[in-house]
Amino acid sequence: MRIRNNWFIAVAVVALTLSCVVSSNAAAQKESFAAKVNGAKIKTSTLDAAVNNYIENQKMFGVTVKDEEKDKLKKDILNELVSAELLYQASQKADIGDLSKEVDSQLENIKKGFGADQEFQKVLKERGIEIKDLKEDIKKGSYINAYLEKEVFSKLSPVTEDEKKQEYETNKDKLNVPDEVNASHILIKVGEKATPEEKQKAKEKIEALRARAMSGEDFVKLAKENSEDASSSNGGDLGYFKKGDMVKPFEDAAFGLEKDQISPAIETQFGYHVIKVTDKKAAHTLTYEEVSEDIAKFLLNKRKRDEVNKTVDALRKNAKIEIF
Repeated sequence: MRIRNNWFIAVAVVALTLSCVVSSNAAAQKESFAAKVNGAKIKTSTLDAAVNNYIENQKMFGVTVKDEEKDKLKKDILNELVSAELLYQASQKADIGDLSKEVDSQLENIKKGFGADQEFQKVLKERGIEIKDLKEDIKKGSYINAYLEKEVFSKLSPVTEDEKKQEYETNKDKLNVPDEVNASHILIKVGEKATPEEKQKAKEKIEALRARAMSGEDFVKLAKENSEDASSSNGGDLGYFKKGDMVKPFEDAAFGLEKDQISPAIETQFGYHVIKVTDKKAAHTLTYEEVSEDIAKFLLNKRKRDEVNKTVDALRKNAKIEIF
């Protein structure tokens, strides 16, 4: 529901192809290929799925990708997929070890994001996704991350206090923070093609959960056990957000609540929500102490991004890449 700072898409192939579990069943269509990387083929269907998934994810944040932007977007994403393939190939030559347990764990986390296993299986069937293909994509993302951690990021020097303070002073005028709320929610999903009966059933379910929360049941426990959002594992906690971070009906409801208040059922394009505001912050300028850790992460991520780019550039120089 909110835009995260995914600073390097190709670090995990999953970020492109699996955020909403979008894939393609190659057996169901005539094969064509967008590129070849040292002989390894990148399917056109994989590229199309990644592009469509990105566009759909942006819609979730209230951002519409314009038609005139789609050609460049497709080119950029293909470039990232090529980079990811190069990194994966490099990971296979490194001594990474067996990541099967991590792959299984990530698959389980994706399943949890759908709430019920039935919903997960339904999405797989609707989109012609085979579990083996899903696991293969997760495997690639895991090996890429492991390779980067071992061969690239482990060699980076730590961020110093002087660097953090210099970054703070340089950007101090950009650290004015508007009003923020910290909220948790429970989501009962409603699909785009849901029937009136299905919508009514979802609404009744969220109303029943709200009644339980209003009667004093623990909101965190209710969210963990019933919410169909990925945040359920955190008790529905969405962290702090400002206006513009969430879809409008959700943020209007959240900003209209006082601390510890619980909203009525709120309908968005995702389904029905019940929101509980756990904290509110008035607009203010962030102090160095407040942002010191974030600055360190930002500077470290910048170093990581630069080193990943250098690594990919080096791999490209010795690779045979064909774009179709």
